[in-house]
Amino acid sequence: MVAALAAALSLPSPAAWATPPSEWSQTGYGPGATYYNPYERRLTPATVNDIRRRWDIPTHAAPECEVGREPLAGGDLLYTSDPGGVGAYDPATGKRRWHADLHGRGVTRLAMSDGILAVLSYACTSTRNFLTTYRASTGSRLWELPLGAPSQDMVIDQGVVVVDVRPDFGASTIAHRLATGARLWRLGGTRADGLLSAGGRLLLRQEGAGSRAVLITTGATLWETKENWYAVGSDPAGSRFYVSSSNVGLTAVDAANGRTIWESTWHPSAVTADDKQLYFPENHSIYCLDAGNGRKLWSVPLEDGAGQPVRAGALLYSPAGIGAALSIVEAETGKPRKGGMPSDESHPPVVADGRLFLTDGNRLRAYF
Repeated sequence: MVAALAAALSLPSPAAWATPPSEWSQTGYGPGATYYNPYERRLTPATVNDIRRRWDIPTHAAPECEVGREPLAGGDLLYTSDPGGVGAYDPATGKRRWHADLHGRGVTRLAMSDGILAVLSYACTSTRNFLTTYRASTGSRLWELPLGAPSQDMVIDQGVVVVDVRPDFGASTIAHRLATGARLWRLGGTRADGLLSAGGRLLLRQEGAGSRAVLITTGATLWETKENWYAVGSDPAGSRFYVSSSNVGLTAVDAANGRTIWESTWHPSAVTADDKQLYFPENHSIYCLDAGNGRKLWSVPLEDGAGQPVRAGALLYSPAGIGAALSIVEAETGKPRKGGMPSDESHPPVVADGRLFLTDGNRLRAYF
């Protein structure tokens, strides 16, 4: 009995078994575009100073229309645009596991959910766009849809993939079932200008004026406002939109009913959000605000123009300029760590499973 009790006590608790892995499945970490990976445990203030560059790969081929995108990480693979299409790579070695040829297309967005990799792409020689899905583990194609107009953004949540059509081609927002590609709903005259899902809710701007929040599963309107709000982020719980507009500064809004929680005078184009703090770039600095009231807590200077910061575990990673040094600080206090690797303000870092991935749009580099 004593031996059995000792063995039972040595087993991980159910909570430990249930801890999600450190992954990065969509632009901005997940459907909420928080740019916050709360499950990163291997890169810490005690270990991050020792990481070094391990490998690098090209993210596009010679045609000028191909553009490298930030990678995704999940299921023990790394997914990225690569020469001629998209590919899955071993994150430890950079060795390619599979490749999908996109036949003269560039990649606009990648997103992954439920073992499916969705790719939003555009033709190099026309205005045609495509939404294609693959089995994430093998690269086998599941389905593909030609889109009626150029599309600029994509998000996946609750088994639904939503794309936003560019406003200069007639704004609209379209949803498909991720598993099959079946059309679920379409809204004309709407666009997100930052497509993200806060607990299954999308915030869409309307042609003319005003905004509305809709359910991602049905497109049904939850609430409307005369304010010309667009989402610049959400909180990890999916209970808030962080919004901005030409008339008001950064504002925290209850995603369920549109109620204003607090307003500020800041005007960031995007934010990074954890449970207690917000981070955003402004000129050559990164600012940290209290998520409870929007008040400034601290700021850190960068070498050049600041890009989208990323929080992973206890650290905040901030790119700057083109080739300027990556800033790494402790997220709660702004205390600096080593950093210094070349970064790019147009390409946020990806941090998952103890590895830091950086791209300049031409090559992808791995540090660990």
